[in-house]
Amino acid sequence: MNVLLDSSFIISCVRGRIDFISQLQEQGFRIQIPREVLQEMKDLRFKNKTSREDKLAIDMAMEMIEKNKVKKISMGEGKVDEWLIKKGIEGYYIATLDNVIKRAVPRKVIIFKAKGMIGVEG
Repeated sequence: MNVLLDSSFIISCVRGRIDFISQLQEQGFRIQIPREVLQEMKDLRFKNKTSREDKLAIDMAMEMIEKNKVKKISMGEGKVDEWLIKKGIEGYYIATLDNVIKRAVPRKVIIFKAKGMIGVEG
C-alpha cells in the first residue's frame, strides 16, 4: 500500500507528537512524499505569518523525513492538491487534513488526536 503525505498532515502529526512514519510503516504502508510538498513546507518555514510552533514542527519533520529516508517523488506539472486527488482516485492512500482532498479521495489516513495515533479510512 502506498501513501502520499501532505504538508498539513505532517505538521499536525509533529505538533501532536505523533510518530507518523513509524505508525505508517507498522501498518504496512510504503511512504512517499512529493518533492513539491517538501518545497511547500520549506516555503512555509520562511513566511512571516507562520507560527513559531509550526516553524519548529517543519524543522523537526524535515529531520524525520531525512533520517527515515522517506522516498521522495516528483509530481510534475500542476498544483499539489490536484495531483494528490488524482493519485488518490488512482488508488493511493492520501494523508492530509485538507477537507477538499479528503472529500475527493476514497482512501485516507486520518489522525486520532485523542489517542495520538493515525489510522485508515475508506
